[in-house]
Amino acid sequence: MQAGNIEPLSTIWTTPGFTDERIHLFWARDLTPGEAAREADEFIELGARPLSQVLAAIRDGEICDAKTVTAILLLAGFTFGL
Repeated sequence: MQAGNIEPLSTIWTTPGFTDERIHLFWARDLTPGEAAREADEFIELGARPLSQVLAAIRDGEICDAKTVTAILLLAGFTFGL
């Protein structure tokens, strides 16, 4: 996907107390399909879901990657006010 607009969400520490590594989270909007540039061993399937389904997937443990959960909850809570 190609983003027409990218906005910063937050910066988080990946493992405080162990390392000072920080990652920056962004919200990509106005998406359009583009050319995939995947690594040979990278398998990613894109698909649109309503936010309510994504929040349910977090609640149910289907989505459990910390940076993904953080970004989605920041969007839901602060950007969309849910």
